[in-house]
Amino acid sequence: MDLLRETAPFLVGMIVPPLAMLAIRTTWSGQLKFLIAFLPALILGFCTSALAGELAGGMPDGLIAVIIDTSLVFTGSQLAYRIFWKPILEARFQSVSTTRMQRARE
Repeated sequence: MDLLRETAPFLVGMIVPPLAMLAIRTTWSGQLKFLIAFLPALILGFCTSALAGELAGGMPDGLIAVIIDTSLVFTGSQLAYRIFWKPILEARFQSVSTTRMQRARE
């Protein structure tokens, strides 16, 4: 059961990048991009801790559980973005921009 408690936030974090990528604009500053990427991880980390019942242990233990779950969600999201989502979406954006350039020439 402890293995599921530790892997669930990591696996949940793997679905965050497409949602964050819809919200993030390329013209925004790096700090704002980080904030938009980190806020879903913080919310999902808190929700994961609450669903696992880790917040019932009191303030210090609950805070540590939220920090651990948030870091697992954020790590999962960043790894999934770098390994999986970024290559897929870069290829998609490249094909879309190529198609737009061909239409503009016609």
